[in-house]
Amino acid sequence: MLIFLDDIRISPRVVHNSDRGLGKEFGNSKNWTIVRNYQDFISVVKNNFDKIQFISFDHDIDSWDVSGNELTGKDAADWLVNYCIDNNKILPDWFVHSDNTSGNKNIRQLFINYMFRIEKRISKMDDAYGFFNGQLIYTK
Repeated sequence: MLIFLDDIRISPRVVHNSDRGLGKEFGNSKNWTIVRNYQDFISVVKNNFDKIQFISFDHDIDSWDVSGNELTGKDAADWLVNYCIDNNKILPDWFVHSDNTSGNKNIRQLFINYMFRIEKRISKMDDAYGFFNGQLIYTK
């Protein structure tokens, strides 16, 4: 299962094209599960975690909690890391496609830190945009 968390973009193909190195594996939109908000993301992940191969994150996902506080792709990423810790799961391969510069970096730093310090799947802290097939992805 491939998850595309984004409230606006219609197709992951816009983001994951061959110029960015993901087109051959993930270019076909019919292979993706498109998730538009935080609550749906949580539901899809909980119900399908063991099927998830890859998740692509946007930051600004037009989601709010019951108190009116904004929920972002970073909140979804935080939840995912905690879910992995609580359930002894390995973080799925991931990519951050958000155009929000600071939000993009915050999600990437969370995952890199987690993979380096907790999972120990990477050997250095690095400024990568994703992780795919055992390798960090350095281009957006």
